[in-house]
Amino acid sequence: MYESILTRRGGMWVKWSGEFESFTTEPHRELNFTSGKAFDTLTFRLTKAEYEEGYHQYIHQGLWPVFHQRPDMAHFSTSSQIGYMKLNETYTRAISEYAMPDDDIWLQDYHLIPSIKMLRDAGLINRIGFFFHQPFPAGQSFESVPNWRYLADSLLCADLIGFQTTHDMNNFTAWVESRFRCERQTPYTLRIHGRQIRVGVFPVGIDTAETSALAESNSCQYMEQQCRETLPENLILSGGHFDDSTGTPYRISAIEVLLRQHEEYHHKFSMVQLASAASGYSHRIKELSRDLETRCGEMNGVHGELNWYPVSYLSNHYSHEELCGFYRAARVALVTPLIAGMSLMAKTYVAVQDHANPGVLILSQFAGAAEQMQGALLVNPYDPYAIADAIHTALIMPLSVRRERHASLLKNLHLHDCHKWAESFINALQPREQDFDLTLKSGALISNGFSGRLRY
Repeated sequence: MYESILTRRGGMWVKWSGEFESFTTEPHRELNFTSGKAFDTLTFRLTKAEYEEGYHQYIHQGLWPVFHQRPDMAHFSTSSQIGYMKLNETYTRAISEYAMPDDDIWLQDYHLIPSIKMLRDAGLINRIGFFFHQPFPAGQSFESVPNWRYLADSLLCADLIGFQTTHDMNNFTAWVESRFRCERQTPYTLRIHGRQIRVGVFPVGIDTAETSALAESNSCQYMEQQCRETLPENLILSGGHFDDSTGTPYRISAIEVLLRQHEEYHHKFSMVQLASAASGYSHRIKELSRDLETRCGEMNGVHGELNWYPVSYLSNHYSHEELCGFYRAARVALVTPLIAGMSLMAKTYVAVQDHANPGVLILSQFAGAAEQMQGALLVNPYDPYAIADAIHTALIMPLSVRRERHASLLKNLHLHDCHKWAESFINALQPREQDFDLTLKSGALISNGFSGRLRY
């Protein structure tokens, strides 16, 4: 996504090279600058300690559970916190060395929260925007992070903080107002510690043109053909990583409810659960995989027959093209995470559908995408009966209704793609004499040109 945005807008992408340094101390870390036709790239190596302790442990085993409303599952340690801070110091040094005075700096997600304050401490007065791809926790959950005060101080050094949904933004502003001496000047402007901070809602979109083109690839068409030839006509596709927020157990329970309520569906459908390993979640994969195998086995043992299994799961890694083949073959996409910042799978499913015979999207009401995708069947992901009812509704939905819903969803995807997301955020980061509705949905954010360099 970032490459597509930068190709169109220009700028600089600051990122990890994917390689590791052999040393453990910091005297002279090499920065690799590459000048491209459309945009520049600045890369660097990380130490294994920064990657394992800062990325896998602190971010995925600590911050991830907190931001997904499971602080009871978070694991923090002194070593992981040190790794996280060193990771941010590395990004800060790279940005500081190449930043020009008129550059806008755009930091992405909770991986880089400390970098905001570190950049200010390094003397940078550039406009800094920060975007949360993850949902922001409600109440005081954020304070369960051991060094939450430093992270909060860092966030309050930003000029603009963006969120996926209005709900996430409200969680943040309510917490800030309750914890700090803060003046709410407008719905989107806070004054705290003597400076003004703006907040806004900017739902991430996909590159609809690029995604739609995947449907024409050989890999996509081959996978679609394989699905149609080997699976029942009504393929119910469920995706997601192995983590604690995907809601897989409730989906499997929903299939059992469906079969008990509608015996006519025996042999008429198959639910395929695509369950790949989540980044940084290796500490839970074996346990979650074993649980999923057990649930599928019990389901198929009770309801399956010699030549038909209602539920199966695939843990293989598939390319984007192959995944699109699954999406096109699926009559129903079951995207029901317990909580999610956005859910780009839902948007991708809609983008690659056959316009003449589209499938039906069933979407969790707690996914960030639900605010935009009202044409989907929205469900409570904790309620197997509601999910089962939605599956039944999707399977009997007339073609004319499916087309109408798909057309509405697709129109929204085109209006709010990844380029609109970037344009809106960067436009909102520019100085304003007065506040305005900082929501992507409003259509009020129109780019007036951008000459700085994007920072990720």
